[in-house]
Amino acid sequence: MKIPALILTITTAAALSSCGPSRHAESSDPGTDNWQRLPLTIDGSDKDWIKPLPYSIKSEKLNYSVTNDDQNLYILVETKNPQEQQKIIQGGMTVWINTKADKSEAGAVGIGYPLDTRVDHDRQIMQEAQPDRYKNNKPVTLEDKKDYALYGFTKDSAGTYGYADDSNPQGIKMRLDFSNEGDLIYEAAVPLTTLYPNHNPSSSYAANNVAVGIFIEGLPPDANVPRGGGGGGPEIGVGGGLGFGSFGSGGGIGISIGTGSLIGGGGGRRQLFKQTQTWQVVQLARNRSAGSGAKPF
Repeated sequence: MKIPALILTITTAAALSSCGPSRHAESSDPGTDNWQRLPLTIDGSDKDWIKPLPYSIKSEKLNYSVTNDDQNLYILVETKNPQEQQKIIQGGMTVWINTKADKSEAGAVGIGYPLDTRVDHDRQIMQEAQPDRYKNNKPVTLEDKKDYALYGFTKDSAGTYGYADDSNPQGIKMRLDFSNEGDLIYEAAVPLTTLYPNHNPSSSYAANNVAVGIFIEGLPPDANVPRGGGGGGPEIGVGGGLGFGSFGSGGGIGISIGTGSLIGGGGGRRQLFKQTQTWQVVQLARNRSAGSGAKPF
């Protein structure tokens, strides 16, 4: 029996229309398929990560990814923009993890690196010990950032730790470095046993939702920032101004992006950057191959 052309056209159009939104949702939110199939080396390189990265903050020209295996939660943040690179290096960045999936640092645990100028005691000591080296407002580099801080973990985790020192009580690994292409790469691996201390490690962590927050601090008034575009981080210009956003929280699953980036100002002291924050809620993934007899990582 032949189907009338008009009915066939309407049926086909309806099918295409119903598929459209689901494709759009898949492209804007990678969903729950975040299983890390291959082991990651936390070394400040993104070469072992799957590209393209699923999440982006267009206003900050920053991309990131959140994955997991049965041992760790992995976080990658990267940007090629030289202004954003210097904003992170000089102003400081904290990555928050909220296991209740709340878009709030309240009740969350965090990794602070690079530390902002208010808590970067190591840089303050260097400035006091070598005043001649810093008297001309020496630009901040990664080499100046010698320690990091853990927030909200157990009491024995309080304080700062030496960068690249993996002996912290929580077993957290973190690196920040420039790639050969000029991208600033941040990597972190946080043990799931640290995030879920009461969880039976022999059972799956899948179906747990976590909110990952990326907070980038504003720059101080005397900060040095790049003048133009391009990769890397060595090209430095002089700028000024300061603006701070406010901590807050959102609700539901998805992305909540704070305002930020370039801020216009009047007179000779133009405001450049203020604090920004973004939250992404993801569902921990399950090793899909484990049910077929494959041994999980």
